[in-house]
Amino acid sequence: MIIKKEDKQIIHRIINLFKPYKLKIILVIISILISSGLSILIPLVNQRLIDQGLIAKNLRIIIIYSVYNLILISLIQCFGIIETKYRSYIENLLSYNLEKEALKHTLKLKMSFFSDKNYGEIISNLRTDIGNISQIANESTFYIVTSIFRIIVGIIGLLAINWRLSILVMIVTPIRYLIVKYLAKKRENLIKKFMKSYEDYSGWYGDTMEGIKEVKLWGLETLKIGQFIKKQRNIIKQNIKMSYLGKTNEISEKLFAQIISSLVYVIGGYMIIGEMLTVGKLFAFITYSAYVTQPIFAIMNIGYSFASVLPSGKRYFDFMDMEIEDTIKKDLLQKLDANKVLGSIEFKDVDFSYKDKQSVLKNINFKINAGETVAIVGSNGSGKTTIINLILRFLTPNSGKILLDGKDINSLKLRNYRKLISVVSQDVYLFNSTIKENIILNSKKIDDEIYLATKKSGAYKFIKKLPHQYETIVGERGNKLSGGERQKIAMARAFIRDSKILILDEATANYDMETERQVNNVLKENYKDKTIIIITHKTDILEKVDKIIVVNHGLIEDVGTHSQLYKRNIFYKQMVTLPSKEYVS
Repeated sequence: MIIKKEDKQIIHRIINLFKPYKLKIILVIISILISSGLSILIPLVNQRLIDQGLIAKNLRIIIIYSVYNLILISLIQCFGIIETKYRSYIENLLSYNLEKEALKHTLKLKMSFFSDKNYGEIISNLRTDIGNISQIANESTFYIVTSIFRIIVGIIGLLAINWRLSILVMIVTPIRYLIVKYLAKKRENLIKKFMKSYEDYSGWYGDTMEGIKEVKLWGLETLKIGQFIKKQRNIIKQNIKMSYLGKTNEISEKLFAQIISSLVYVIGGYMIIGEMLTVGKLFAFITYSAYVTQPIFAIMNIGYSFASVLPSGKRYFDFMDMEIEDTIKKDLLQKLDANKVLGSIEFKDVDFSYKDKQSVLKNINFKINAGETVAIVGSNGSGKTTIINLILRFLTPNSGKILLDGKDINSLKLRNYRKLISVVSQDVYLFNSTIKENIILNSKKIDDEIYLATKKSGAYKFIKKLPHQYETIVGERGNKLSGGERQKIAMARAFIRDSKILILDEATANYDMETERQVNNVLKENYKDKTIIIITHKTDILEKVDKIIVVNHGLIEDVGTHSQLYKRNIFYKQMVTLPSKEYVS
């Protein structure tokens, strides 16, 4: 069988996954070898038990060899316990480590990956692939090593008892191999089709659940049920075909085992009648033939059972090879002392476009000085959010540079860089945990700091009215809270982090006027030394910022104060006068 180069690479990478478990693998193999070696003695013991004990009616021999049998089986079971313990450890730890590495990698992937993929699809694919890869650590795989040993000893045993009967066993086995090879190829093709169908279904299901509100609002229930039936029909068809193949393989194995057994009984019986063979030797031969055929059939079945491993291995490793956010080598990264960061941000000749799309930003140049409060305004789709995502390093410029205090942000360690920035957006995501946990996240803040942050953000007013106050569970995506309450929690989260740079993306859109005024006063009084970037069209906020950057169709149209822009820029004047519409310059 010719193995493709790509498949060889996948097999090599799968084998490398087992390196951390070398010692345990050795213990498993030793346990299997010892138990296999002991089990080879059982046919010889049984032969003497039958010929010299049962047929000769010798009670003493019967008792002695029965005790031998008991000792052998007890020892085999003891080593079986050792083998099961360490094999289970390997299998479970392999699955755990694959999942852990996948999660670590997922958290490092570029945001563009999550824009293209559905979360349900990602999770489903990973679980399926990890499950398929982990089955390599099951019982069958380890028996490949010992099967060779058992086959050799079994063949020697067969030849020693009767070489004519041995030839019979050897003739039937290759036919079984050809059948398994054919079925394994069919199963591999089916697995690939199934994985593609299930990936499509998982993506659709995740998308449907994410948009459940729209499904209900627009009466799409019947449409979605129809789509479900269509997608599941393909999956069910492929599952039925795989079950049919599995049963066909199982039947062929049992059938060939029975053919060998029946032929041995018939020919062996004839030889016993002709006094060319004893009853004990016949039973020993049948046992040894099982030692030969069962491992051979097991090895053949591994190829069939593992037909799903290579497709899953390829998809898993393709996922693990995806480019992550921070790809610069550690020794090339510039050092970043958070205490010395001033917070100036500068765009120099920045161009950006998404894959295979026209430019979103063209030749962007502007500077936000440390401690300035700057607003970015523009019509929908003008490039405001893209600028923010570039600052956050969710996106990378096609050309040009973005500088923090004169240093290229892509040369700074990503995790340390992002700690300098707090973001509050209109669309707030809260984790399904307590209000307190959603405010402090991974920080070690004391209750007084949490209280102060919620007072500043206006969140304390509603928190104190809740039965469990800060220990209240907010629900999935924070759905137990209103939009305004979620924004206040997010604002408190930003205040408690106390970063050098604060980005507010329509952050007070759901605030009442009184609370919005309070938050603006907090920012004015307590964040004088911070760099604040605001995306808003609210005139009362624009009037108070140090400068405004006007973005239009991916270009910087103008930069100035509210009064300057209102006088000289028609596009800006229209925007602040009629903020509910989309504008074209």
